[in-house]
Amino acid sequence: MTKQEYRAKGTILYHEDDFCQIEIVPRENLSELIKQADNISDFTSENGYSDIYVREENKVSLKTKKISKSELESLLAKLGTEKHTEIITGYGNDYRVKSENTIGFGKDYSAVYFDFENEIVKNIWITNLDGLNHENVTNVLSEIGEKWNLIMMDWNSSELIDLSNKKMIEKYLK
Repeated sequence: MTKQEYRAKGTILYHEDDFCQIEIVPRENLSELIKQADNISDFTSENGYSDIYVREENKVSLKTKKISKSELESLLAKLGTEKHTEIITGYGNDYRVKSENTIGFGKDYSAVYFDFENEIVKNIWITNLDGLNHENVTNVLSEIGEKWNLIMMDWNSSELIDLSNKKMIEKYLK
């Protein structure tokens, strides 16, 4: 019998290192994001993968957009996937904690997450979109981008995606 992790129905898990690795942020951060991506590239060239680069906080936080939890939930529901209200995070096989005030839409390890405080969204991040319907993802991300003037930064690949540009989202998903 293989060891299987217990998770209550309605929960989803993300590795703590994936928190905001693919993040959705205000467009006002665009030039800073490009500068940081260049710095990471230089840092990696000099240090390889033997050291860790710590990113700076975004100058303009997502909270400034005053996105309501319920409004974002309505849009993310259009992904056509399960909504999870119990989110677990951690690392390895043994360390697990509840991610407080966090909601995720997805399945397995493909999901869009957000956390909130006082019903206002603080962060939106993605773990992987391969397991979700790409047409729905494109439409939802585009709507989110246009509605609140947001962009997406994938720190894993240093790709910057203009969420008001459906063609760019589609190219990213391929």
